[in-house]
Amino acid sequence: MDAKWRLDFADASTSGNNAPVNPPGYASLRELGDVDAPAKGKADAPKGGVVAPGGALTSAARQQKAYQFAMSQVQAIGMTGFMMYMAGSGVQIFSMMVVGNGLFQPIKAIASSGKIFEPYADASTDVTGPRALFCAIQLAGLAMALYKLNSMGLLPTHASDWVSGMKPPTPVEHAYGGTTL
Repeated sequence: MDAKWRLDFADASTSGNNAPVNPPGYASLRELGDVDAPAKGKADAPKGGVVAPGGALTSAARQQKAYQFAMSQVQAIGMTGFMMYMAGSGVQIFSMMVVGNGLFQPIKAIASSGKIFEPYADASTDVTGPRALFCAIQLAGLAMALYKLNSMGLLPTHASDWVSGMKPPTPVEHAYGGTTL
């Protein structure tokens, strides 16, 4: 057997010739030099002072991550809108499932927004702005689903849609058959 292609997993040292080589374009954290930055006490190692010396995120970094998460929902809402567009305006099972998902997911996301933003909140971080942005984006998705339901003709928007629930009008005049005098 040729030793050139032999790899010994029992040897943990990386100084030998038999250590695996990273593929082109891959750089591990150890090669970048950021692995032990907080442990060595390098407070200036992270970019922009985002990480405190203990390795915890600062308040500004938590709020920035919360805004990034809130804005990431635009992509999900856009994909749902594209799926609703591609489903067509006919009333078929697939289009109903897509529109149902477009209605259900934003409502579910808004209802659970408090739990979603818990990891970003602490005593010094206010996540009201990112949470409001998140809910506004979800409301835009909900409005898009309601517009799709209207274009499919499934929302009762005309008076004729409510005729079955209306009481018949009471007559103002009465006509009686009569006798001649």
